Amino acid sequence: MTGPDFTSWMSHLGLNNLEAAERLDIGRNTVTRYKRDGAPGHIGLACSAIAMNLPEWRDTPLLGRQ
Repeated sequence: MTGPDFTSWMSHLGLNNLEAAERLDIGRNTVTRYKRDGAPGHIGLACSAIAMNLPEWRDTPLLGRQ
């Protein structure tokens, strides 16, 4: 995820640095670094999940399967 992509994600969700840090469970300085230098792939995936309002992963059986 590029720095501009990360910044765009924050803007899309209306997040400031503190709010983005809290949502991603990272420090505010890390948010600043990601905005400048880009973020690792797993952060990009987390950003996508947050943007899509996906819940945290839970190991639950699929519907109709046992």
